[in-house]
Amino acid sequence: MNYIYIILIIFNFLLSQDRSTIFNTGTPEDLHIGHLISSNQSVATRFTVQNNYVLEAMVFYMTTQLQESNVTISIREDNNGLPGNLISDLANWDYSLDPMNVNGYNLIITTDLCLYLDAGNAYWWRIDASDESSEATWAYSSSLLNTYSTSTDQITWENSIGQAGSGAIYAEQIYEPPYNPGDVNFDFSVNVVDIVSIVSHVLGSSTLSTESQLYADLNFDGLINVVDIVQLVSNILEEQDENPNFIAEDINPASEFYNQNIGPSFFNGQVSCYYFGKQG
Repeated sequence: MNYIYIILIIFNFLLSQDRSTIFNTGTPEDLHIGHLISSNQSVATRFTVQNNYVLEAMVFYMTTQLQESNVTISIREDNNGLPGNLISDLANWDYSLDPMNVNGYNLIITTDLCLYLDAGNAYWWRIDASDESSEATWAYSSSLLNTYSTSTDQITWENSIGQAGSGAIYAEQIYEPPYNPGDVNFDFSVNVVDIVSIVSHVLGSSTLSTESQLYADLNFDGLINVVDIVQLVSNILEEQDENPNFIAEDINPASEFYNQNIGPSFFNGQVSCYYFGKQG
């Protein structure tokens, strides 16, 4: 019994390393009951994101009774509450359904495409038949409160509230780096241009915006004066590392450095760029 608990703990840990779920309509109760996808009907489901994301994967539960059945999956912009244009020319996937897929589980990986979803925006997850002969069932979700839309011509759409197609969308959240102290023009670079702007503000020849003034007060004394200018000049002249340096444990079991503490300095002279992030 103890072995079972250990296995469950390990399994849950592995799941916790998975991608962030930004939209999930739930798994289906019956794979054979759902929205018909055919040349005469397309279905799209609306979702919103509260943060900036990069799309990573999509899972959808769909079955077909035909030997050959192809669908087109896309991510669309919201056009006045209806499915609109593609978010990118790359946000369009042709997918062949396997009639022998008894669990209806279908997966599309998108990590190589850099498809961005912007915070505060609504999007549509749309599925169409790829040709006249293809036909499939997008299994109903367990939730009754999803916003979905159907179309018989892929042009006009009719919205409903109820059981959308079952599936989930995964993405990686984008963390924007904060502006550095002194970056009063918010170009992610602190240089002589920022010095000139602060000097002009101190001399009264121009006025920084309220937000810029927060970054101009380098010593946080509530004043913007020559002391801040001197500090900014010192910061610019100070030698900076070209890249951040840190040490972190490699938790990727497939890596040759698994369980080792590594960082950017570990690879000096070996690579021209590096990425440290969550394994997906």
